[in-house]
Amino acid sequence: MRLSAACLILLTFIAACDRQAKDGAPAPSGITELDEAPVSDELPGLPAAATGIAFWRHPTLSFNSTMIVATSAGVSSYSMEDGNEVSRIDGFDADGLAVSYIGKGPQAAGFIAFLDASDNAFRFYGVDNNSRAFLPLEGGPAIRGAVRSFCLGRAMDASVPSLFVIQKGKVQVFNLAAADGGISAENAATLDTPDNLVSCAVDIDGSLLVAAEDGDIYRLSGENAFAAPIAQASVSLPEDLAVIASADENDLTAVTAEILLVDLSNGAIHVFDRVNGKAHGAVKLTATDSMPGVDNAEVFAITGANFGGLYRNGVIAFGVANGEDGPVIRIAPVSSLKNALSMPVREPVSPRGEAQQAADEGLIIPINIDQE
Repeated sequence: MRLSAACLILLTFIAACDRQAKDGAPAPSGITELDEAPVSDELPGLPAAATGIAFWRHPTLSFNSTMIVATSAGVSSYSMEDGNEVSRIDGFDADGLAVSYIGKGPQAAGFIAFLDASDNAFRFYGVDNNSRAFLPLEGGPAIRGAVRSFCLGRAMDASVPSLFVIQKGKVQVFNLAAADGGISAENAATLDTPDNLVSCAVDIDGSLLVAAEDGDIYRLSGENAFAAPIAQASVSLPEDLAVIASADENDLTAVTAEILLVDLSNGAIHVFDRVNGKAHGAVKLTATDSMPGVDNAEVFAITGANFGGLYRNGVIAFGVANGEDGPVIRIAPVSSLKNALSMPVREPVSPRGEAQQAADEGLIIPINIDQE
């Protein structure tokens, strides 16, 4: 049985999990004044309100990447270059959405996971690296009981992701791997947790981050993981947790990240240092002369990858139910968020990871010279 690095860390504290009051916890960020970043674009014409948003990075061409949206009518992907629909999956009540990759670099196999609300089972679909079409994959696990949230991810040095499913009082961990005709999903662990967890994200080291309904954020590593949060935010509806990575322009191997917790009740994006939990501030996407801002939302997503042009350093997306003509997605560049908080923008990091370099053993094809 293969256990991911994150799972191995999590298993060390199952028996010692402390659910008591958060003695010694950092004070909530207490941020009431929000910095502002303008909305840059809008995707209209959704068939229903978004239940999940995710981003797929093209192997070589950033502008051929896609934004993928789940709704009660199915799943659709849209070109980041022009907003046109690229591919669609009909016939599912899709509740939530995540993207990850198996393998490294341009040849990595990207795939999506969404919860089929009708059957309470996860569905996996590959994304073809050339056509960007969705390809059905076998192996999505069925789940007993209500799913509150889920996330999909891997450490930066890992080649395969894990699926984490939040339910009342527990988190289920599924290790994933490529298999004939699809993806295998092995239930590697079930972790007992407090009853108030609402969202999760996978950090760059593979550890699991979870957010509680009161705005507390925990890292599930080591003993007594719930004794004290690593960060806290004063929020009303903390339904979305995320991590964005970036690299030093002079050393692309020097990668760091920020943790984001979003309050969907007012659209505030709270930003924290991933190491010490320090609050950098909170940002709200505001209106322009031609486009409304985000005052509340149904769902949030963010990527720190290069999606071309204005979105070279990443994309922020909110699913808004009450657009002028129905549900829409409103987006903005990550650089605007970081500029609003006076944070360095740094260089984008591909979620595909870097392909492993073969050892230099001389000529690949030996040349034989006849000296006679």
